[in-house]
Amino acid sequence: MARMVAIGPERFTLPFGAAGFEMVEAGAAEFLDTLRERLAGRSIGLVVCGESLLTEAAVPEFEELVEAVEAAVLVVPDGPEPLRTGYELTRAVVERAAGVDLLSATE
Repeated sequence: MARMVAIGPERFTLPFGAAGFEMVEAGAAEFLDTLRERLAGRSIGLVVCGESLLTEAAVPEFEELVEAVEAAVLVVPDGPEPLRTGYELTRAVVERAAGVDLLSATE
């Protein structure tokens, strides 16, 4: 059975832990290594992490890592002001899963 994992500081992972996610504490400096370690050889279906963990410099490496695994990796806002880093990354995950861009406005 696929597991669900929440990565980030305790204030972020605690609510997900209450919903049955495995809680993994990590900061921005170790985020990619932690994510890579969790995804390696494990049956994980969903990973949720806060966008404060993902620096602009880390986005290309993050995207490569996410494309190489079957798990859905969602980056969600975790601060008072959304950085919108996660929006584009989440849109790409949904588009890959559904085969169509469901989140962009179409008229």
